[in-house]
Amino acid sequence: MQRNTALLFVNGEPPKFYPNNLDSYTYIAATDGAYHNYLINSPIIPNFIIGDLDSFDNSLTIPKQIEIIHTPDQNKTDFEKAILFLADKSVTTFDIYGACGHASDHFLGNISVAMKYYHRFQITFYDNYCHFFFAKRYQKMTNVKNRIISLMPLSKVTGLTITGFQYPLTKQTLSLGGSVSLRNKIISDLAKISFKNGDLIVFIEDLRNVN
Repeated sequence: MQRNTALLFVNGEPPKFYPNNLDSYTYIAATDGAYHNYLINSPIIPNFIIGDLDSFDNSLTIPKQIEIIHTPDQNKTDFEKAILFLADKSVTTFDIYGACGHASDHFLGNISVAMKYYHRFQITFYDNYCHFFFAKRYQKMTNVKNRIISLMPLSKVTGLTITGFQYPLTKQTLSLGGSVSLRNKIISDLAKISFKNGDLIVFIEDLRNVN
């Protein structure tokens, strides 16, 4: 087991694929909406159900080993409250499932939360098509050769250089409403991203969904 890692399920589109390395996580958690809407029908039993419990169905039988964490603060989303609860348990690495799909405002809200905390934690999202994360200023990527990759700036990204890509860039600027980098391809065993300033999301396709 790797220390200080958490698998967290939130209430978006249910995953088609669940991770098969559950023993590698220190904790498994779900927001109350995610648990009741899809995780309850899976073989995964989380350590914690976290949230304001507005989706909690008291008629359901919850396994006794699950701890219910009631977090009624309406100034934060259940996703953010789950991040903070697990951070208090020294979690520094989060794999997030179910953050996309269904209500688009919820997806953008989840991105906003990740943007707030990605400098403190390693946060990776997994949906049914790809995985994505906020890039560090100097980012190396392996085991992703021949995958489609997109770079989306959430704030102005300056001095962007990418190598190991089909279409490399050198000291470029990306911005919403300006230039972005979509549907590029990684052609090397080692790909690198570096930039000076800004907030940049990296999307990498999931090969399980490539026909």
